[in-house]
Amino acid sequence: MKSLKLITLTIVSLVLYLTSAYAACDFIINIGDKQTKLAEKFIEPLPMFPGQFMLPISSSEVCPNDNLTDDIAVEYIFLKNNISEIRLAAIRMVVLNDGTNTVNNQLTLMNYAKKVYGKFDTGQNPKIYNNFHVFKNNIDVVIYKRLLNEESIIEEEIFITNKTYDEKLGQFYFNLEQAEFELDQGTN
Repeated sequence: MKSLKLITLTIVSLVLYLTSAYAACDFIINIGDKQTKLAEKFIEPLPMFPGQFMLPISSSEVCPNDNLTDDIAVEYIFLKNNISEIRLAAIRMVVLNDGTNTVNNQLTLMNYAKKVYGKFDTGQNPKIYNNFHVFKNNIDVVIYKRLLNEESIIEEEIFITNKTYDEKLGQFYFNLEQAEFELDQGTN
């Protein structure tokens, strides 16, 4: 009887260990790395704006053990630095909504965020959670967002970066908006 309990305890412990070992996606490269490994495995990142590139990949490609569906995309956001190197600035995990919030209401991305980055209060009914949560440590910045837009469509994503590239992205978008503003002022 004692040995049966020991075997059962060992099996349960092993299952818990293995499921926690596969708790996070393998994004292949880290924030700040060159795009080389991703380009070799998939394709070159696509240009978005001058100096910014993006590579969308199905979550099942980089998160095969996380029960994420093809309705969740992983978007790698790159910035070109001063010496023309393309470096990873952020990763976005985005729910590809069908217009009726079907995927969002399955709570797949929310549950992934809680499992990997930590629990947060979503109220008594997580399906009506309409907010964001920031997970911070000394280096990384992870933001989970689930907000209802004006068309009653849920915009849900996890945004992953670090403090250095968070600042670089902020400056990049500020410069982009400033250039657009100056262009608008010149045409008026």
